[in-house]
Amino acid sequence: MNHLSLIELPEPITRAAVGSDDIRIEWHGNTVALKPIRQGQSTNLFVWTEHTQSTYEILPPGDVKGASFVIDESNGFGSAPTESQVKVSETDIQKAADTLIAQAMLQSSLVDSREIKDAKKHINVRITEVVRDKDTLYVRYTLSNPSRHAYRVSDPAVFTFSPNDVRDVVGSLKGIQIPQQKMDALGSGTTSTVIVREAHIASRDLNPGQTVDGVVCFKEADAKPIVYRFVFGNDESHPVSAAAVL
Repeated sequence: MNHLSLIELPEPITRAAVGSDDIRIEWHGNTVALKPIRQGQSTNLFVWTEHTQSTYEILPPGDVKGASFVIDESNGFGSAPTESQVKVSETDIQKAADTLIAQAMLQSSLVDSREIKDAKKHINVRITEVVRDKDTLYVRYTLSNPSRHAYRVSDPAVFTFSPNDVRDVVGSLKGIQIPQQKMDALGSGTTSTVIVREAHIASRDLNPGQTVDGVVCFKEADAKPIVYRFVFGNDESHPVSAAAVL
């Protein structure tokens, strides 16, 4: 996880297809870049050039010490890569990483949390940013701890909320973090659990006066704007959660 693997072919790639959404692929020129976004998944990969077709079995992410990061199909079997080829491979790795990061930044949208008032004695949550990639959402959040007690950060559980009121009030709130008063005003509705693919946090221990950023990744529940709730472990007797229309 959190590493790129590259396959380099002797001629430009015209098409590539992978059998699972749990592996992200991109290709540029002669190089295919692979990045796993979920643990424990294996699949297959087909790569076409003008004159050839290649088939690969993509294994689940394993120990970094035993991983192959670059497969160079142009060297032939049994030949060691030259120093210049190693330099090219390192350059391609950096280019692939730069491309993925740049695309994520271009697809990023800020979430408006101006209506959220921070508490002074328990944990606060702000939804700050969202990136859409096909049908997947990457949501960035910030936790702050103004209390006098340390807080152990758990990965958030994610839920959707669909109000029973059929008026299109949710659509008008797209890109906004919703305070509890507005959530209460939406009335009763249907709640569904969202399966989280990946969750990352900069630090699990949030001491008094500190803030920490995290990211949670999951499949988009609907193409239309919908209310998502992010529920963390309680701060002593206080619930720690946030809601936003994404």
